[in-house]
Amino acid sequence: MNEIVTVFDIESTGLDPLTDHITEIAAIRAEVGPGGYIREIGRFQTYVALPPGVEIPPKITELTGIKTEDLRGAPDAYCAVNAVLAFAGWSRRVAHNYPFDISFLFGVRGIGEDEEDFACTRAMSRLVDPDENASLAPTCERYGIALNGHHRAMNDVEATLQLYAILREKAEVSGITYRNVVVDSAERPLTYTPPGAIVRTLERKQTKEVA
Repeated sequence: MNEIVTVFDIESTGLDPLTDHITEIAAIRAEVGPGGYIREIGRFQTYVALPPGVEIPPKITELTGIKTEDLRGAPDAYCAVNAVLAFAGWSRRVAHNYPFDISFLFGVRGIGEDEEDFACTRAMSRLVDPDENASLAPTCERYGIALNGHHRAMNDVEATLQLYAILREKAEVSGITYRNVVVDSAERPLTYTPPGAIVRTLERKQTKEVA
């Protein structure tokens, strides 16, 4: 059965949505179906202006390639977040490590959200391949998905969309519940639980995971 999804990704100045700030948002709205079918509908991408006096730490610039001056003239976080949520509309939201990305978006809005309709490809990877590293880069490599320019929002979105199409079919064939499922584990503790999420606790893996 085909569905409409919006895959999104953010880049930020750090890992804490209470103290760090979004620097870039990207999203692709697409129709996804059996056999890895993907029909792209539209794209959204914007840099996000930082609050006055805030700069991107050098280690983040090294990781993402985004510099403080790149954000000059960009919309502020509130406008950018509301724009991407409007772009997503009623479609299912998808992200790799969904709780991380959505915690920043909801934090900017300053309000909670009703029960959502989402899928987390990191959780899907853990459920489908429990003994493998579920981080985006190794998961994409495992499935032959090109991930060029990792840690730039649109590059990560393009790869995550392809990954979702693959993992969705594998999960459904195996009877694995993945919609609204997030994973909590010792190596990657869950720091934010989206409204309505189903939390699955999995045993520690030996392989250390990154983003």
